[in-house]
Amino acid sequence: MEILSTGEKIRRARIYKGYTLKYICEDKISVSKMSCIENDKVVPEEWILKFLSKKLDLDIDYLKDDVRSQINKNLERLKKLDRNDYQEQLIYNLSYAEEYGYYKESFEIMHLMFVYNIQMKRYEKLQVLMSKYYDTCLKSKSDENQLIYYMDIAKYFYCSEEYMQAAGYYNTVKEEAKKRKDNEFITRATFNECHCYIMAKQYDIAYEIAKGLMDLIIFFDNDLKKAESFHMMALLTLINNKDDFQHYENKAYELYGENKINIANAVFNYAQAMFTLNLKDRAVEYIRKGLSCCPSEEEETLVKYMLKCIEELIENNIIEEAEKISDGAINYAINLKDMRYIEKAYHLKALILGKKGDLSSKEMYMNLSLDALMKYGTKKQVYERYMEMGHMYYKMKNINESIKYFSLALNINKTI
Repeated sequence: MEILSTGEKIRRARIYKGYTLKYICEDKISVSKMSCIENDKVVPEEWILKFLSKKLDLDIDYLKDDVRSQINKNLERLKKLDRNDYQEQLIYNLSYAEEYGYYKESFEIMHLMFVYNIQMKRYEKLQVLMSKYYDTCLKSKSDENQLIYYMDIAKYFYCSEEYMQAAGYYNTVKEEAKKRKDNEFITRATFNECHCYIMAKQYDIAYEIAKGLMDLIIFFDNDLKKAESFHMMALLTLINNKDDFQHYENKAYELYGENKINIANAVFNYAQAMFTLNLKDRAVEYIRKGLSCCPSEEEETLVKYMLKCIEELIENNIIEEAEKISDGAINYAINLKDMRYIEKAYHLKALILGKKGDLSSKEMYMNLSLDALMKYGTKKQVYERYMEMGHMYYKMKNINESIKYFSLALNINKTI
């Protein structure tokens, strides 16, 4: 993805062939002008490019392919390819875009870098990039770029779990987009603002925003976003005790179509809300419904879904229902040979057995879980598990084992 200016291409080809400036100029171009062309101080005319393409045996289109064009081609390739040096390539292209004053391209590269670092959860890097990103946005002198910048900053705050900060930026985008009558940005910002208030558990405000979103759904260009909007509205009508939950629930299912995992996830969200509202019987019914929706042929998707259902049931003390699912989750996890799922399944089984008062069986599954965790867990995760084991053995009145695990926890805590 090397970038070469027209002058650099000419100079490299000339030197490679062993030609002097005077030789390639003949009596048609002055040596001083050719020197300026090679050093990118003068833009060559069309006839000069045609003359040099023949003299140096270079394709005319190759000579005409300027720095801006090469940057744009590189960006298109980077968007399509999964490269280990993705960020390095962006930085390389940015250096040329900035050198040549291509602010449109500079902004696009900064946007790609910012989104990439959000995805990689490199929040310290994002804080460093933020001021440069803003300066690049100003230099691009584009109202649309300003909206993109604010959307990206909002996403950063959302991923950092600073939901009210994120909501403020999304609201700014919404108000600015209204001035421009840009319905696409208004709709996206409204959807995301609503989601921020849900995450902040300010459900009354989220509901009012969602009502406005219902009038904007037509501006989404795909059914998935429309389905997610109805799903969000269904959730908020449920939480705010409104009457039209079933209407929005059915609209969401209709638009999700054959996408079983999206339907299952929506059902799980409703179950969570029902538990919060103390509608336990209905919540359990929805947990069962979600499990029946989840595609059984996709084992990894299914085991992840089963594990989060078990976790939710344990949290709400629905132990018998959790136990019905747990053995199946363990079997799927073992079939997948994925240590993370195996560890999680064993740990949840241990918690179930503990809730039932079967401490000896809990001890066995806790040890199986710990063995799996030691193969991949972070120091913090291992520390927390040692502490949990210490408390378990204390309850079992096995003081020696309890002291052993508390000591292990203290030792590892010194290195965190």
